[in-house]
Amino acid sequence: MRFQALMPDILHWLGIKKIDRMLSMSNMKHDAIVGQGIPIHERVELPEELIPADSRVEIDAKITAGYFTTGHRMTEDELQAVKGRMWEDIDH
Repeated sequence: MRFQALMPDILHWLGIKKIDRMLSMSNMKHDAIVGQGIPIHERVELPEELIPADSRVEIDAKITAGYFTTGHRMTEDELQAVKGRMWEDIDH
């Protein structure tokens, strides 16, 4: 079990009835909160300029797996073309 499934219990305990702006792209967090009856009125994705270039592989994979975005969702072919850092690119 992921901890996201337990998170709404704490929100209920704190008396939270709604979330106006959710600053998370996580589909698991969103689904857990909404599934427990707490409406989310607006979802906000991470600003593109705050995502480091070497994090693109992870973010693109997460968006393809269901993370929230208002932007482009990569196709399987596009995702196959994404390249991360090579071992030689890292200072050892």
